[in-house]
Amino acid sequence: MLNRPTATYYVLHRRPYRESSQIVDLLCEKQGRFSALHRVNKKQPALQPFTPYQMQFSGRGDLKYCQHVEINYPSIYSDHEPSVKGQSLKGRNLYCGFYLNELVMRMTWRDEPQAELYQIYQQTLLGLLRLENDLQSEPLLRRFEFHLLAIMGYQYNWQQDSESREIESDQFYSFDPYSGFHLINQQQRNAPAQQGPLFPGHAILAIAQENWQHELSWQVAKHIARLALKPLLGDKPLVSRELFKQL
Repeated sequence: MLNRPTATYYVLHRRPYRESSQIVDLLCEKQGRFSALHRVNKKQPALQPFTPYQMQFSGRGDLKYCQHVEINYPSIYSDHEPSVKGQSLKGRNLYCGFYLNELVMRMTWRDEPQAELYQIYQQTLLGLLRLENDLQSEPLLRRFEFHLLAIMGYQYNWQQDSESREIESDQFYSFDPYSGFHLINQQQRNAPAQQGPLFPGHAILAIAQENWQHELSWQVAKHIARLALKPLLGDKPLVSRELFKQL
């Protein structure tokens, strides 16, 4: 048992190291994302993603050793009814969890405190665990993506376009990852040079209000999130998206 309370750590990624060890990428509120070495044996099984751990570390180099590891659910888990302690992500929600982890791995710097990201990550995991229907995960993913983008400096105005005009429900808009929404009038919509998707104003406003009952809000939010993430992710495809295609 740990002798004193410590931070909570989540495993983002793990890879084999020599014969009986793993290098694990961890997410912690105060330390952000960092790597550590974990020895695997009968007494110390491999660490699992999406499980809250308490740990102590040893070593003076860049790569610390995980020691005195134990599962420990922070108080936020007790606030959820029914209790999600001990539950595991399953089916599509498991792939959603891998998607969260991959985004954090690809879009954050090592060894930078990430309190806000840690909190929204933990809340999203809890939300996935509570879902009765795994098809309801879409709003949780979109909320996480847009929070992550905002943390990275890409915070979009869902109620005004790039020229500070109010979004109108009966108009159509293009989206630019760097400048947000652009009003596209009827003449521009009919122009042969018009390229890229256009989004109805009423769907954009529904997303601003987190109205996921709106018919198009899920579809539009997903498309906008992909456009916004693309410059940050580059051309390398996300492995977790390929997993979704197998469902």
